[in-house]
Amino acid sequence: MTTQNFSFTATRRVLAKLALDFTTAILDPRITFNRNTSASNPATFVGSNGYIQLATNDQPRFNYDPVSLACNGLLIEESGTNIFQYSENFENAYWQKSDVSIVQNAISSPANTVTADKLVEAAVSGFHYLFISAPGWTGSNTVSIYAKAGERNSFLLTNASNIGYASFNVGNGTCSIFSGSATASISNVGNGWYRCICSVDNRLSTSGDFQLILTDNSGSANYVGNGVSGIYIWGAQNEARTFATSYIPTTSAALTRNADVATVTGTNFSDWWQADRGGVLVRALPSTVSGTRPLVQFDDATADNIIALRGNTANPELYIVDGGAPQAQIDAGAIIANTAYSLTGWWQTNFCAARKDNGARVEDLTATTPTVAQMRLGSDGTNYLNGHLATISYYDKFSGRIYTRRKNKAIFTVI
Repeated sequence: MTTQNFSFTATRRVLAKLALDFTTAILDPRITFNRNTSASNPATFVGSNGYIQLATNDQPRFNYDPVSLACNGLLIEESGTNIFQYSENFENAYWQKSDVSIVQNAISSPANTVTADKLVEAAVSGFHYLFISAPGWTGSNTVSIYAKAGERNSFLLTNASNIGYASFNVGNGTCSIFSGSATASISNVGNGWYRCICSVDNRLSTSGDFQLILTDNSGSANYVGNGVSGIYIWGAQNEARTFATSYIPTTSAALTRNADVATVTGTNFSDWWQADRGGVLVRALPSTVSGTRPLVQFDDATADNIIALRGNTANPELYIVDGGAPQAQIDAGAIIANTAYSLTGWWQTNFCAARKDNGARVEDLTATTPTVAQMRLGSDGTNYLNGHLATISYYDKFSGRIYTRRKNKAIFTVI
């Protein structure tokens, strides 16, 4: 554990009472971490070598950027299910083919195993595609696949026929919406591989196929194939949500990754917690800004007493409940998915404040603060960050004084 300095006023500095730096890929021993992981409940992460690997039971996942190899921090995700079967075996009959064939285990995958297949076009005129009929669509779905250029470098990915098509080019790492109401993204995962993601929200029909349609070098999906050209694919995933989470490998059945649960309780909490006042600075990288995405929450294991720093859709908030009564819900600005930010919150009776990054401080001067007994990291017990925690710094004092009053206004200068 390292001690960080953080300046609250222009005249005096205070030391963090608790300083957690997850970019060191080390879990502080005061944190209890749980995630039931087995062959039936796999979880993966990107290791320090840039490759995807399986986590062991209750192993914290310190996820690395696959290109820069920098540690993004502690990955905290909710439970998720990959609906697709045979996620790395496209030769299996589960994956239907139309004027394409599969060369199994053609090259090394993003897991550094020779398990990536090649999707090859047939030497005929028409559409060349891989598909699954009605693969378990729900109201919202996100499909994703890892792809690498071969002789072909582009394809269409559909999230249910005629509902949403996205076009991906894994030669230059770009994507766009081809048709329909989809959203799409592409991310470089190293060694020429990209993760290609297509999402549809609030679909009106659960019928329709999943399709991966090859396109020729002009971008046309209807062309004459040559019998040898294609792209490399690996790690297909279908999730009943509006964003992609970490890869869940499957074989003959859909499989579920359990949620990451990290808490600090008992004397590991009470030894540093200050009951009547405090402040916390959190740096995080969210994968989504949909719903409630806690960064850190202090509570008494109920919903009646809460101090939380969280994302509430695109709004970073300090949220306080005392005795079941909401006290503060301070919106400090705006956040964006897959964009790192910091959120700072301070609290004591009749003075609460929050700010995002180095932006303007937003105050609430009428709140009371609750009695709490534990810290949850990246969760409130129901909702999860679905992203990375980089650092958490907790302060039990503000330069020796909490605030002063001048003409009935709280004065609390932060630099």
